[in-house]
Amino acid sequence: MSIELDTRLFQLRNELDDHARVARYLGLDFERPIKSLGDGYPENTIALVGKITERILKQLWRHHNVPGDPGGKSLNELIKGAQPYIRSSGVLDSLRDIQRLRNRSTHDGYEIAEEDGLAAVRRLLDLLAWFSSTGSGILSGDVPKLAPEVAIKAEFLAGLYVTLGFQPVKRFELSRNTVYQLFFRERGLRSEYVELLLSRSVEDVSQVLEATDGELLQTKLPKLTRFLVLEENGSSQASSPLGGDYRVLTYDRFMDAFVNLDQHLTDVVGSYPELLAAGRLTVSGDLLSTDERTGEQQVSRIGAADQLLDDVAATGGNLLIVGRSGSGKTTLLKQLVARSATAGRRRYRFYFDLSLKQPGEPFREFITRMLTPYMEVESTHVFEVFNYFARSGSVLCALDGIDEAVSSATQAGFLELFAEIAQVLSAESAVITASRVSFLEDSPQVRRLLDGTALVSEKLVQQLHAQGVNPLLVPRFSALRLHDAIGKASPLEIRLAHDLDLGDRPDLPHLSELAWQHIVRVTPPESLPSLVSYFGAAFLRDRTVFSFVDLVNDVGIELFEGGRLTYDSFRLRALFRLAGPSAVAFAHCAYQELLAAEYLRDPANRVEAGPRLTEQVREFLSRRSAPAPADDCVLPAGVYLVGPSHHLMLRRIDQPVRFDRFPVTVKRYNRFLEAVRRDGSQEWDHPAKPPEFSHEPWLERLRLRDYFTDPAYENHPAVCVNYWSAHAFARFEGKRLPTSLEWEAAARGTDGRLFPWGDDIDLGIVNSADTWSGRPLITYDAWREELDRGGLSQAMPGPVDAHPGNVSPFGIREMAGNVWEITGSVLTELGEVVICGGSYDNPYRALQASSKGLFRRRGCSNAVGFRCVEEL
Repeated sequence: MSIELDTRLFQLRNELDDHARVARYLGLDFERPIKSLGDGYPENTIALVGKITERILKQLWRHHNVPGDPGGKSLNELIKGAQPYIRSSGVLDSLRDIQRLRNRSTHDGYEIAEEDGLAAVRRLLDLLAWFSSTGSGILSGDVPKLAPEVAIKAEFLAGLYVTLGFQPVKRFELSRNTVYQLFFRERGLRSEYVELLLSRSVEDVSQVLEATDGELLQTKLPKLTRFLVLEENGSSQASSPLGGDYRVLTYDRFMDAFVNLDQHLTDVVGSYPELLAAGRLTVSGDLLSTDERTGEQQVSRIGAADQLLDDVAATGGNLLIVGRSGSGKTTLLKQLVARSATAGRRRYRFYFDLSLKQPGEPFREFITRMLTPYMEVESTHVFEVFNYFARSGSVLCALDGIDEAVSSATQAGFLELFAEIAQVLSAESAVITASRVSFLEDSPQVRRLLDGTALVSEKLVQQLHAQGVNPLLVPRFSALRLHDAIGKASPLEIRLAHDLDLGDRPDLPHLSELAWQHIVRVTPPESLPSLVSYFGAAFLRDRTVFSFVDLVNDVGIELFEGGRLTYDSFRLRALFRLAGPSAVAFAHCAYQELLAAEYLRDPANRVEAGPRLTEQVREFLSRRSAPAPADDCVLPAGVYLVGPSHHLMLRRIDQPVRFDRFPVTVKRYNRFLEAVRRDGSQEWDHPAKPPEFSHEPWLERLRLRDYFTDPAYENHPAVCVNYWSAHAFARFEGKRLPTSLEWEAAARGTDGRLFPWGDDIDLGIVNSADTWSGRPLITYDAWREELDRGGLSQAMPGPVDAHPGNVSPFGIREMAGNVWEITGSVLTELGEVVICGGSYDNPYRALQASSKGLFRRRGCSNAVGFRCVEEL
């Protein structure tokens, strides 16, 4: 054994001796790992450290009453069970390192070196030091004479300083209400000490000092950072019995020593001063919770959104706010955070604008960048300290605009972001997020992703465990759905109207017009085209923060008065807010979304790719575009906006096609049947059509057995025919089935409208479940209730020309409702085909031009028909 190794082993043995009480209490032998390493068997050392770690974790498991028996659990399972109760990221890292080293040592092909064994012992020491320093007594069996609530506070304070890299030096329990703690760390050539005296009141401290004759103050250590932490009657102005070099704080204000909360709140409120000028925003909303039996969202409370937010902040738990653009989500979050000065529990509240998170920037680095100006710790410790506070339940964390920080507004995109956010979740966390994407609330998959009692994504479960979070103990994410005031302006529209001196008119223009007027008012006319081009293209590249230098280089120096690159001289500052010392972001994302819509109005700017598009961009594009209607049913080649609201895309149509004006009718299909009966169908059949399928309608499925024989139904859509028959019919007429992309582009037009006729809801021009029930079926639950009680029993397809208003920009009729339409987009491996448009028994919301479903190629239904296209 080398002299260097012998020296290091001697040091480690001495450090392990400091934890002899733990060894005696748990029946552990700390000498064996050191001896195995000295004998040249580092793999045995790692195995022994793993066994010791398992014994420690089982003790933690039992102490915290983790469900289940820890006996027989693997190390990985034990770590998962104990992690929610370990606030230190350093301890979690040590546990992962021990697990990683043991996994390596048990697999052939890995060479285990002395350094690996030394690392395992060092990680074990980190684990022991943490629990010993916090004074919990979990591992040593020591029963503190402190009052339980004082012991919890002392443990929290000790854990905080260990998180900052300090080592515990002394700990004295002076009475049931008073504890003394001393911590030390080396910073380069400098030694730093922190001295804490935690007690109930100044009187209690004085009594303890009298009993000890003041020995506590007789220290020859270097100058200390000293805190007297009181449960009551404490402030920085209080008279300290310890002398003038102590800072006196109450326990609930101790974070003031680390966080400049007042400056943080000032900057939060100041970033949108006009939003708060009118006082507290009053918006109503529905508080939704998940039914544990069905998994469906249910309205648990209805009321003022700000009051609902205050209740969540006081009681704990996590919340997702969903509302359309301009509905007041940011204002509500900022007001919630700003009220911390008068708050009781969770006085410390942080607001983070995730739209400022740079693409690819890890959540950890983003939080560090945002909080460094307000934290009185080194930047390397900013996230660890914030994470420690958040996971202990000491703070409320407001995350605004999470849909602006995801790589894509899909389940996978949100899964990736929430896996990062999981770092600040614990059994006591309070995290409030906001999003404009209703997908987060509407999607059952994402609801399960947010619901801690029903997590089904194994990837998210693994990520939560990796961050030290037990998914079953994460407070559930309830949802707060803000109300859209029918016939009333949104908070953003009211603010814009005020800026434009329009007063309190009841007939305010739409948001698209108000925001455009504001942009035009503050922008020099000669700069407007450049603004549309620059900021519109930047939005599609997911760029939302702009430096002054880039603005000058790409738009022009005329944006700054006198050529001074400052915010005060920025001519467009009415539209922007500061996002750094010399950078800006739009005051509201609606401004840039409107410029993106203006940019996309020019077909030359539409490039098929995966740019970041939002529902607001689509709505602005639809509102501000006025495409000339056509009546030739021709879909021109070009790039079209398609996809559901949470996954909008630009996709190219390479060749023009002419659509059938109407779905294929019974009369047209009967002509095809006559030809088939006479000559057979081999020349038109799909090569993969099974031989047992004929092209006759499936009579047993027809609601009306004489549907294809009674002349009264000749102008109704042909239904109860399968994909094979639709394909053959199209070839019979010298045509083909449209792709699902062609179908959606033909229904939406060049402006990306929601319905073939536009964005407006009109129950009088569509055959849908709402029409048959005689009332709007807004939610899935309302539609299900109507279906179950038989309210749709008489619903059926109607004539294809019954609704003249149901027409697309290209003159194509009846694309929404009546019957789903089979397309040529086939998922061969699944044996399914894409259908579009919705049918007579679907609620109105399911009839949007983006609506799609999957249908078996051999399937037949009264609700499914088709139409054809002709290649040009």
